[in-house]
Amino acid sequence: MKGRILGSRYQVLEYIAEGGFGRTYLAQDTQLPAKDLCIVKQLAPSFNDPKLLEIARRLFKSEAAALHNLGNHPQIPKLLAYFEEAEKFYLVQQYISGQTLEKEINPNQVWSTEEVIELLQDCLNILRFIHNRGVIHRDLKPANLIRRDSDRKIVLVDFGTVKNILQGQSSIAELTVSVGTQGYMPIEQARGKPRSSSDLYALGMIAIQALTGVKPLDLEEDENGEIVWSHLIDTKPELIKILTNMTRYNYKERYSSAQSVLDDLNHCFPPVGIDTNQTMLKPWQVENRRQELNAGEDYNALPGVRSIAVMANRSPQVQPKPAKHKQGKVILMIIVIAGGIYLSIHQLFLKPAPNASPPEATPDALNN
Repeated sequence: MKGRILGSRYQVLEYIAEGGFGRTYLAQDTQLPAKDLCIVKQLAPSFNDPKLLEIARRLFKSEAAALHNLGNHPQIPKLLAYFEEAEKFYLVQQYISGQTLEKEINPNQVWSTEEVIELLQDCLNILRFIHNRGVIHRDLKPANLIRRDSDRKIVLVDFGTVKNILQGQSSIAELTVSVGTQGYMPIEQARGKPRSSSDLYALGMIAIQALTGVKPLDLEEDENGEIVWSHLIDTKPELIKILTNMTRYNYKERYSSAQSVLDDLNHCFPPVGIDTNQTMLKPWQVENRRQELNAGEDYNALPGVRSIAVMANRSPQVQPKPAKHKQGKVILMIIVIAGGIYLSIHQLFLKPAPNASPPEATPDALNN
């Protein structure tokens, strides 16, 4: 496969990974001057029924178009192209330089409370964006979260919204089968009925894994199916409560939206500089807000965001100096200038010329 040109444009450089839905390659765009790097996902249906293949083709195009729209977010890779070749489907996405959280979350180095809160806030903003557009990720896990090298921000990759079309179902009705990863996938998603709170469950499990160093499948459950984990760590009780409500067994008892989790997080752990009326943002947060706004996010509908947008675009105000102080400077300048003029006149007209003799005192002069 190495060196092969796909879609008459994308040259495969190396194989990256393989999953149940197909293979992923690192490639370069041969039609761009700089031959930019990109990610090519090959999605290979395992069924041969022409009717199923045609349905999969239509669904693939529809879902790929939805992914293209999501690419307007600064923390979601842009979908550059999608095409079909030899009855295989291909997605071409923006290459992200960084490493997955799978390499950062491990039993030997548990995360601090502050690090987990920052992770939650980062990811919840992305989930709010996609959920507001009617899209569920369906496969949130550490391997699908990349910490970008350029700014250390989290980038969400590998949406399950297309994979569920191509899993090798044996009937048309089963084309909507569930997609996800055990341990991060809640019960309703395993039954083929994912909802936005399913993504919140997965994110909560990632946060618990980061705090405890224990993988989700290794955590115990009580008689009601609830995850038992809080005894493993010493952290803020407010964070324990938030994560518990994110990972409830019954989706009806979970948070209903990413925004509701953000509201509780910001209430319990307000960032430095926040008060009830104004929200101070870091430079990269301002840029992300602006890019989201350009992507169509209705920020005016979100609590406190109107003041954020105003502050982000407001030019620094220069305080006028006191009039008295300014007037004093003007008077001083006039005195200095006048003094300079006087000295110049004195030098030119009143100072005796060099070697000139003083006038002699004559009798007539004395008499006068």
